[in-house]
Amino acid sequence: MRSIHAPFLALLLTSGLAGPLSASAAETGSHNYFERGYVNKYTPTVALQPDPGGPKLYRGTSKTQDYQRLLRNGYELLGYSSFEAVHVPPEQALEQGRKVKADLILVYSERTGSVPASVQIEQLREQARASGDQEGHTTIELPESTQQDTYAYFATYWAKLAPPLIGVHVTGPREDDEIKGLTVVALIKASPAERAGIAEGDLLTRIGDVALDSPEALTHAAQLYAGKTVEVSLQRGGSDGSASMTLNPRR
Repeated sequence: MRSIHAPFLALLLTSGLAGPLSASAAETGSHNYFERGYVNKYTPTVALQPDPGGPKLYRGTSKTQDYQRLLRNGYELLGYSSFEAVHVPPEQALEQGRKVKADLILVYSERTGSVPASVQIEQLREQARASGDQEGHTTIELPESTQQDTYAYFATYWAKLAPPLIGVHVTGPREDDEIKGLTVVALIKASPAERAGIAEGDLLTRIGDVALDSPEALTHAAQLYAGKTVEVSLQRGGSDGSASMTLNPRR
């Protein structure tokens, strides 16, 4: 049960779309663009236990659909990488995924333009310095074309969490809302919330004696009623409603 912040949703919608993940050997170096462009979004309160085989890497298709699908399947967004570069090898995304203990990585890319030869030379020198040649003394060999395509890259890193106490992702409340509450934007499959009949778009106003006037209140209610059956007050389509929900116990 996490609050989804509007700035990240805006970034998700406006960043690059699906594109190539291949890269030439010239760009592989030790210089990791995915690490340099990484932004942390969530610090787990429990220790993560990622798959020993490493994270799974996929090419993203639809950002909003991918995002909702992973939330529903019990994944939590750890962070994202966003940057522009020439072709970057997907192995760099896997390396960053292992560092943040991700179970799954989605990578999106979109062609944005071309890099002049002068910029390519400086990038190659920087890669040489990163790989141990501090003076950047390396043989610079450009491709036959004096320009290379550039791409806007966007990658999201996800962790599969233990079964949640409630199982909703929410947003809100907003200052101008007449009725304070948290809007359900995604339900985790087979969670207590889904079993109770709560639906996406519902406005949750109260769980037991806890008024849901902030995301922190939802966390408090989950801890307070863990393993218990409690009444949930909500609004759906402008009408008042309620549901009886049995929360999962603490682990």
